[in-house]
Amino acid sequence: MSRRRHHWLARKRGRVEYERFERAMARSFVSPTTIRFLWRELAPFYHAPLKPLPNDRLESQIMIDRPEIEGLIIHFWRSMRGGDPLPRFSPLNIDPTVAELGRHLDLMAGWTVRNAA
Repeated sequence: MSRRRHHWLARKRGRVEYERFERAMARSFVSPTTIRFLWRELAPFYHAPLKPLPNDRLESQIMIDRPEIEGLIIHFWRSMRGGDPLPRFSPLNIDPTVAELGRHLDLMAGWTVRNAA
């Protein structure tokens, strides 16, 4: 089901390259470091030729399970902060978009678009 849905969505939105994703995520106030991380780490969840865009709903549209989203958050923290203890933070909304996940990761890391790592 998700493979067919991804193929249909890819035809509908056209070709998505990293530069288009980067511009759209920057307009959504996500830092460059987080943009690169999400492009790389979300790729396995998208069936070719579909690529991520900021408004993609991760759970309902792309079919990523909540534990996998939480795993991305932990992986981001460990990649950026090493062995620092995972901070307490407010939970991510239900069925977040790619942009919402990006802003959540930036907030967790204490970054803003103007003050990115």
